[in-house]
Amino acid sequence: MEHLGIDVHKVESQICILTESGEVVERRIRTQRERFAAVLGERPRARVLIEASTESEWVARCLEELGHEVVVADPNFPAMYATRSRKVKTDLRDARTLAEACKLGAYRAARRNLEPTAARADAALGCGRRWSRRELSL
Repeated sequence: MEHLGIDVHKVESQICILTESGEVVERRIRTQRERFAAVLGERPRARVLIEASTESEWVARCLEELGHEVVVADPNFPAMYATRSRKVKTDLRDARTLAEACKLGAYRAARRNLEPTAARADAALGCGRRWSRRELSL
């Protein structure tokens, strides 16, 4: 199984893929549903580790829809960063560290709120429409 670490940001995200053969594949993409589908949609099922953040829930759901196993991790868990060097912090290094932590199982899963809310629905769909409570409960 491949292991991925994704350093998710609002505009762009850094992806690091550790393949079964030991190859390291790194890509930087726009943080958009279409770009995740284009880059990761045809890849074999993988375990993906992302940090809990504002964008993490919709990204996690998007990746799960593509068939991947997603773990949203607590960013305050020190063991997750044990392999990171003390050099300058970059998105590339963070994504690589997340992929390595994913492979080693060195993370603590964050609690995911799977209840839809108007704000989450709007963010996930990328629109300004407000949803009623009745629409969200259907």
